[in-house]
Amino acid sequence: MKWLLFAGLFVALLATLALLAWVGRQHIRSVLPDDILEPMIGTLVGFRVERPMIPMRDGVRLATTLYVPTRTTAPLATILVRTPYGRSSFRAIEGVGLAFVRGGFAVAVQDMRGRHASEGVFAPYRHDTSDGVDTIEWISRQAWSNGRVGTFGCSALGESQLILARARHPGHAAIVAEAPGGAAGTVGGRYGYFGVFEGGVFNLASGFGWFVDHGSKLPGQQAIQPFDSAKALRGLPSRDLVARHRADPTDYEDFISRPLDDPGWRDFGYLTDQDRFATPAMIIDTWHDQSVAGTLAIAELMRRNWDGAPDTRHHVIIAPGNHCDWWSPTQTGRVGDLPVGPATAQPIQEWMIDWFAHRLQGRYDRRPQLPPYRFYVLGEDVWKDSDTWPPAGVQYRRWHLGSTTPANSAKGGGTLTREAPKTASPHFDQIRHDPMNPVPSRGGPVCCTGNPDDRAGPIDQREIEARDDVLVYTSDPLSEPLRIAGPITAEIHLSSSARDTDLVVKLVDVWPDGLALNVQEGALRLRYRNGFEKPELMVPGKVYRVHVDMRAIAYQFAAGHRMRIQIASSNFPRLERNLGTGGRNYDESEGTIAINSIYSDKFHASAILLPEWGG
Repeated sequence: MKWLLFAGLFVALLATLALLAWVGRQHIRSVLPDDILEPMIGTLVGFRVERPMIPMRDGVRLATTLYVPTRTTAPLATILVRTPYGRSSFRAIEGVGLAFVRGGFAVAVQDMRGRHASEGVFAPYRHDTSDGVDTIEWISRQAWSNGRVGTFGCSALGESQLILARARHPGHAAIVAEAPGGAAGTVGGRYGYFGVFEGGVFNLASGFGWFVDHGSKLPGQQAIQPFDSAKALRGLPSRDLVARHRADPTDYEDFISRPLDDPGWRDFGYLTDQDRFATPAMIIDTWHDQSVAGTLAIAELMRRNWDGAPDTRHHVIIAPGNHCDWWSPTQTGRVGDLPVGPATAQPIQEWMIDWFAHRLQGRYDRRPQLPPYRFYVLGEDVWKDSDTWPPAGVQYRRWHLGSTTPANSAKGGGTLTREAPKTASPHFDQIRHDPMNPVPSRGGPVCCTGNPDDRAGPIDQREIEARDDVLVYTSDPLSEPLRIAGPITAEIHLSSSARDTDLVVKLVDVWPDGLALNVQEGALRLRYRNGFEKPELMVPGKVYRVHVDMRAIAYQFAAGHRMRIQIASSNFPRLERNLGTGGRNYDESEGTIAINSIYSDKFHASAILLPEWGG
């Protein structure tokens, strides 16, 4: 009888621990490992946990955790999450993962090749098309599977979905990809590659931060000793930064040094304009995500190169917020320093679950009632719907740069007007770009700088606008609200004393009290002025007309506010600084000062093209 008593006590203990695990998962996790905790919760919630090593076509095995509902005998659709961050970082016993399991989906969470418990060598995203296909085929062969697989996740987890989607596997039935713009390679002429290039300039802080933390090519990556990231980013040459802190190999050195037009980029799997698609997708991003322009370019590519059912509609949702964070504005009432209103709240998680229920389980009653594009207008606190991006009715209007006195800093005489300049004689403003004293990054899609004061999103720019190496052009107060919706482009006439330099252009909203919040920004390395496949150094002193892609935005400037343009030649450490030598930059340790001239006369009318939209 004693064994019955002990067995009863043991079962009671397990039930108690399962209940505690369910109620206080964050605390009990520090005591119990996942391979004990998750089955306990599964007993309570109704799922079993399996941990297969799924074989790929070349024999490499990928570590996968399966969460299979047990309270149904019907064949199950599967949500597949492929991650480089470790399966434990995506907890299917919490949040949206738990909602999937409760919704009757099996959930598969897989370590990408060469990451954590998976075999092989990691390279983003050299094997992700074939590895994704092989995983879908393995899932489809399981007795519990209905053969329909949806993919889910943000950032790298979203990018790998779209790289898989070009295989057009019939079992890949639905996509929910958040912040997936880094999947764009040469799509739309962007040459973004993992989101680490912008206008040909390497995104230094985010690129360094990602590869030093997550970029090991081998399973069981070596731990790194704590270090000062802000100090590390100032090191030169920039190619060596990761190797100074991580001994095991990464692709950082390859990425920062490989020419943008190198055919080898195609082997990494990034999308091109020739890729085609057949998997319906819900794509979600935020206006201050680093790769939102890539996201919009991929969405247009999928619409244009579509081989699926003709009545299938993609849905693109662009919310306020920063990278992989569309929910914080609803909770905090702001993005960076910009207040947002109650309209930010949208049932995005419900849309995700309903999308999968519709596409994977055949629940036509659950189909989200969404247009092709739904986007939030910052500054107005409204959501707008459109069949296209940019929305119909957008008119691109020029706002011209000018100056009555030198435009250096906000104290200068820089102007921004609809009227084109009339003076025929050359007129220009100059900045002195010292690569050893670069303009610091403030706001925008900044990440991973090591400085807690470097916040992303719309951030007060007055510290930046006090510098003499920043040109500032400001409009008169607006007599009525001005809404823009679409990509912003700067058309700049310039010359330089250097053979190569950078342009960084920001659009800013100046409030009546002087608060200056960045709206959107872009950059161009001047050697790529004729295209990323045609690098060409400058002739010192020669005037060039160049175009700077400043990303897209939906934003309303309020009446009484002023619009402002900032122009600088650095944004550090968000962007790798240009050393001005005309050399390869990534392997150099010495720089030269560049004197850059921005022209604003009748024959060299620099301007910003704004997508004005009445809506």
